Formats: sequence, C-alpha cells, structure tokens
Amino acid sequence: MQKETISLKEGLIILNQKDAKGTLIPFDLTYRTFNATSKRGGKLKNYSGARLLLEKNPNSIHRDTIENILVPIKKAKNANHFENRTRNIELADHSVVTICIDFIISINNKEIIY
Repeated sequence: MQKETISLKEGLIILNQKDAKGTLIPFDLTYRTFNATSKRGGKLKNYSGARLLLEKNPNSIHRDTIENILVPIKKAKNANHFENRTRNIELADHSVVTICIDFIISINNKEIIY
C-alpha cells in the first residue's frame, strides 16, 4: 500500500485551513530537525493536534507587573517567517515550536514531496 503524497504547497494550505468559526484546524505533523551551525540533526519529531500560530493576538491581556514595568521596552524583532521558510506552530500543550518547512516529512499522514 502506497502512502498518499501531496506537494509542499498543498501541505501549507492544510496548515492554514480554518473552520466555520475562523479558528485554525489542528493537524498532525512529522518533520526532521537540523542545526545549520553544526551541520547536525536528523531527529524525527511527531506532533499531534498542532496548530499554525499566526501573529500575536492583539486582544491578549497584558498584565503590568514589577518586572514588566522595570524592564526597558525593546523593539520587537521581525521573524521574516516567509523569507526564512519557517513557521511557528502551537502544540497541544500550548508550547510554541518553530519549524523549517523544508524539513517537513508529512502532514496528516500525507507524505510531502518537493
């Protein structure tokens, strides 16, 4: 039995799918890690129920604490996700992971071909 294959472009469309309410639909993702500095990597990572993390939510509650007030405000860095071919995904435990789309193996058990 041959595994179903899709292109990277179709895979990115799956990542961006939204339901009727406008929330992103969870997906299963398998990809390989890579460290460009040491030229090492290759660990296979599987994430179930992950969601694409778009921009920061402007409606999120900002809490003023002593630490927030005393720390000087620094300019936010532009991640250039599309230029760097990376995406932030939110895992089921609400942690955030940055992945490189060039190392995606499969999305929803559909193998990615390049």
